[in-house]
Amino acid sequence: MFEAEPRHGKLDAAARRAHDAGLFGRMWVARILVIDDEPLVAMMVQRTLEPVHEVSVEHGAKTALARMARGERWDAIVADLHLPEGDGIWLRQQLTSAHPEMVARLLILTGGAATEAARAFLAQPGIRWLQKPFRGAELLSAVDDLLASPG
Repeated sequence: MFEAEPRHGKLDAAARRAHDAGLFGRMWVARILVIDDEPLVAMMVQRTLEPVHEVSVEHGAKTALARMARGERWDAIVADLHLPEGDGIWLRQQLTSAHPEMVARLLILTGGAATEAARAFLAQPGIRWLQKPFRGAELLSAVDDLLASPG
C-alpha cells in the first residue's frame, strides 16, 4: 500500500511507519525540533517521534534559535529544561519575543526542577512539561496534544 518512492523522501516513510504502527489518521506528520544536550536522551526522543513525525535535533537552545533566525520552522519544539547554554526558561522567553506563535507549541522535558525558578516556571499556566523518565506513549501523547492546540 505504501510503496516508498525516493522523490517523496522522509514524509512518505513517516506516513508508512505511522500506518504500520496503527497511528494513521490519529496524527499528522509534523516537523518537530528536539533540543537536548544529552545525546542519548535526544536520540531516544527522536526515535520515539520519528515513526510518526519528521524530527530535527539540536543540542543547545542558542543553536536552535539561530536556525529559526535563518528561516527554519517547526510545528513543535520539545526541549530539555536544563541546558548548558540557554535553558528552557530562557528559550521560552526568546520564543515569546522572536517567535510568539511557537510558545504554545513548546513542550519542556525535565528530570526535576532543581531550583526555585525552575519550579515556579513549571507551575505557570500554559507551560507544558513532561517529567523524565517517561514512556514513549506518554511522549507521543504529549506531542499529539501540543499539535492539536491552537497556535
